Amino acid sequence: HLGLCRVATLAMFLRLAASLCGVATSAVVIDAMKHDIQQIQAGSFDTIIGKFRDDAVSAVWYYKESNAADEKFLDEYQKVAKELKGIVKVCAMDCERFAKFCKDVGVGETPSVMIYPPNPQPSYALQGELTSKRITNVLTKSVPSMVTSLTADNEAAFLTSDPSKPKVILFSNKPKVPFMWRALSAEMVFKRTIKFGFATEEANAELAKKFKVKKFPTIVMQRGGKGEQKEMYSGDINFQAIHNWVNLYSESGMGDKVAGAAGGESGSDEAKPWLIQDIPELTGPSHNDVCFKSEGLCVIYLKKGGITEAETTMLTGLKNRFTSHLDGRGTVLKWMWMDLDAEPNLAEMFEI
Repeated sequence: HLGLCRVATLAMFLRLAASLCGVATSAVVIDAMKHDIQQIQAGSFDTIIGKFRDDAVSAVWYYKESNAADEKFLDEYQKVAKELKGIVKVCAMDCERFAKFCKDVGVGETPSVMIYPPNPQPSYALQGELTSKRITNVLTKSVPSMVTSLTADNEAAFLTSDPSKPKVILFSNKPKVPFMWRALSAEMVFKRTIKFGFATEEANAELAKKFKVKKFPTIVMQRGGKGEQKEMYSGDINFQAIHNWVNLYSESGMGDKVAGAAGGESGSDEAKPWLIQDIPELTGPSHNDVCFKSEGLCVIYLKKGGITEAETTMLTGLKNRFTSHLDGRGTVLKWMWMDLDAEPNLAEMFEI
């Protein structure tokens, strides 16, 4: 025991002597088991940061391992990494090990935090006070948005264009698109394969009714070439959980072209509003989807001019009535209407 005491006393004496002589005893220790900060080296910078500049937002804390100010900053920076885990790359590089790289990117005093927004925006050193709140705020504002804010005018186009891409809609009782939703929409795979929409309780009441949304927030997904598959998300409302759910279906949207009804290719941005209408209009562009290229009987309401709300209600009632009677008996009735004035060629085909 006496020997152990002497060792402990010697260690304390050496630390005290080092302190009195002005020798730094600080050390920045980033522990992968404890911290969410990703350590990078000069040789791995391009692999982790550089090659993703077109799509991703990143931050790099340039530090010196023996610097007391950097040691003090570690916990503050960890708060940023923890809050933005999986959304933004929050990295760190030791400028004592990679002094040349730090000098080349303009790092002088540390701690220094550089922000790397998506191209073509240049990287820059964050000036002023380095607090976790400020750094997080800068990074979240740098994340682009690929979200479509839905209105009565664009709902149909959003839901029916790009038929190979699943549509995911956040129904909210708040007016602004949340950061988490922007971040999901800008994720490097999702931005090419998934369409993200944002609907509010006030502005999109009819759409909410259509998707049977009863509470807010609610997330729904529409899939399938005709939007026939609808699924309501039931997991936790956080980035990683939603990402995992959406990712199950992201590969289905990889193609830029989809097969058209006649076997050719159609542009991925072609809107087909008739696919989501209860009583669609039979037109030249819609006739294959709503009637001629699928099994069943086409029930067509013929008239001159546009359809009225009363007529739509009447036809919807008939549709519901006869569908319920024929359910499970193999007969499919497809209900639609046609403007004889607008489609003279189709009217002639029906000898009207």
